[in-house]
Amino acid sequence: MPRLTIDLKKIEENTRLVAGMLSPFNVRLVGVTKACLGNWHVAAAMVAGGAAALADSRAASIARLRRHLPSVELQLLRVQPGEEPAPVPADLFFISSAAQARTATAPGGGARRFILLVETGDGREGVLPEQAEAEISRLGALPGAVAAGLATNTACARGVLAPGEPLERFRKTAGLTAPPAVAGAPRPVISAGGSGLLGLLQGGRQAGWLEEVFGWLTDLRSGEALLLGNIPAGGGGVAPLPGAHRDAFVLEAPALEVSDKGGRRQVLAGLGIQDIGAGKVTPVTPGLAAGTVTSDYLALDGSELMGALPAVGEILGFIPSYYALLAAMTSPFVEKVLVGAGQAASVALGSQRLG
Repeated sequence: MPRLTIDLKKIEENTRLVAGMLSPFNVRLVGVTKACLGNWHVAAAMVAGGAAALADSRAASIARLRRHLPSVELQLLRVQPGEEPAPVPADLFFISSAAQARTATAPGGGARRFILLVETGDGREGVLPEQAEAEISRLGALPGAVAAGLATNTACARGVLAPGEPLERFRKTAGLTAPPAVAGAPRPVISAGGSGLLGLLQGGRQAGWLEEVFGWLTDLRSGEALLLGNIPAGGGGVAPLPGAHRDAFVLEAPALEVSDKGGRRQVLAGLGIQDIGAGKVTPVTPGLAAGTVTSDYLALDGSELMGALPAVGEILGFIPSYYALLAAMTSPFVEKVLVGAGQAASVALGSQRLG
């Protein structure tokens, strides 16, 4: 069975690094736990590293996080069709329209706080900027609903198109439509995602420019940078986040077959699509390169490998991409093992026991 080793200490340190990047602008870091199915151990490492809140797109993950981390602010990134917000124990609900908030009243007669998503060029969910003001008005008129702020995805699917351009579009929208600050009430939330925005903090840009781009935000949502030490660059590409651990998650699988077929050195590893989905993995061993993947094994090219090929049964390590990580966390065929965070011993999670 493939095994995924999760180093909680490295996740905590990655989180502390990103939180420190945002602190000069008084922007809160919101740790996104989608790729680890809302695993509360991983979430706790994010909080220990400085994440001010946690976010996930699944109600079940939010409920799990609430059980184990009762005092941490939780944000539900997506209200599923037919799902009533009221029973979900989140503090903030992200929606694309006021219609998604119609069953909003909280148990006990309270209200739910909603964040309206605005589409700013990344090809993701949300209303267009020119529709935001009307949608906020509709939301504010609903009984039991509080318009708590605005959010956007500006550097996820397509990366950062031009430095600050999507954020500038969002800033103008927020300036026109964000709920006004009210004395004694929480500050309106102005939230941007995701990890790709951290690329704007690289390259020695002037402090005044960075303050203008980031200083008006309240939250920045990030998952991949905390988990994998990557800055997504759009189109599936990533860049390393300087100073971050890129091996907080390591997939391991045995060599099933080792062969030299007419000078073509090949290793078949016991790791397939049922384990990593459409994601990609990078072998830890220098000289091994990932090739064809089938449902249950991965072919590795060993033509650049210095020295002997691995032996059959030898355990090989791989660094997963974001989507490979998500698939591995979801797969019942991958054993999950937690290490780090000052634990005296590893904590093994059964293939089905993620909470």
